[in-house]
Amino acid sequence: MRPVRPVTSAARRTSRVGARLRWAAPALVAAAAGSLVIGQTPAEPGPATAAPAEAKTSVAEITTVATKRVELRRRKGSVVGDGRTVYIANRTQFRPARTKVTLPPRVRGGAWVVADLDTGRLLGKHRARTKLPQASTMKLLTALTATRTIEPRATHRVTKFEARQICSCAGIKRGRLYRRNTLLAGMLLPSGNDAAEAVAGSHPRGRRAFYRAMNDLARELGARETVARNASGLTAAGSHSSARDLVLFLRAATADETISRILAKRKARIATVAGRHRHVVWRSTDYVNRYEGSLGKSGWTTPAKNTLVVVTEIDGRRIAVASLGVPSGYSTSGARALTRWAAKNFKGLKGVGRLPLS
Repeated sequence: MRPVRPVTSAARRTSRVGARLRWAAPALVAAAAGSLVIGQTPAEPGPATAAPAEAKTSVAEITTVATKRVELRRRKGSVVGDGRTVYIANRTQFRPARTKVTLPPRVRGGAWVVADLDTGRLLGKHRARTKLPQASTMKLLTALTATRTIEPRATHRVTKFEARQICSCAGIKRGRLYRRNTLLAGMLLPSGNDAAEAVAGSHPRGRRAFYRAMNDLARELGARETVARNASGLTAAGSHSSARDLVLFLRAATADETISRILAKRKARIATVAGRHRHVVWRSTDYVNRYEGSLGKSGWTTPAKNTLVVVTEIDGRRIAVASLGVPSGYSTSGARALTRWAAKNFKGLKGVGRLPLS
């Protein structure tokens, strides 16, 4: 049987947690296929902090929790909290207030965060600050850097290096001249790595200066687990981000008029400055294409698997979800399930962390 550990890493509290579990059964509910663990409110781990050491749990305590799990499966998958205790169900940490909250859904992935984008309150999380490959979701940071360092009407002549990137999805051609916003559309909608590197190459002091500006901006936004080694998000040694950092990038991107306008487009025309060459590209982020009132960016590489960061407006609330390391076929469905869970239980969820002030 899989051991059950409290959120706290202090082994000396294990017996007290076990005691609480023995009398708290009527107040706890776990989903049929999931597990539920309670403990003290944890501190948000730092960038390089490992997971808490697993507390030793006696056979008696394991049996007690397992028995409760069977009993709780007969109920409706909800829990009433006290506003202080952090629960874990289906790997998601959450903190219910003194009201009934349904348990978070089962989702697949290496890490995720669900947040209230307006207040910065984290409504649920799993390995929120774990450093993982982020694939094309890094393009949000690329776009933010571009709008801060490159003039809107600046032009750039595409190089051989840029045109021959893996996934040249924007379709830009070597030697042709494009404006900044055209390149941004080619980067954000079809996720063109060619356009991303062309954006970086258009920086007044060159590509390397653009990469440095990306990392400077990440630190300015409070994204402490992010390191950019290129503009596209393609796999590179030392490049990574976290689910929490991706939400920070999305918050800044939706506040940027140029970027949010491009993200809202279903298609865009990619044309040279003179207008002699033009074609249409389409938005490739499945979640945004499916659900109205949403914006965001997806990505995929073999090491990163599927990555996604989206915000959906529901009943006037902007609920953001970021996920990393998701197996093929589960990125959109997992993000949607977390979004709907957060929307349904919005008033009953206390924060399990908070984004830095924007």
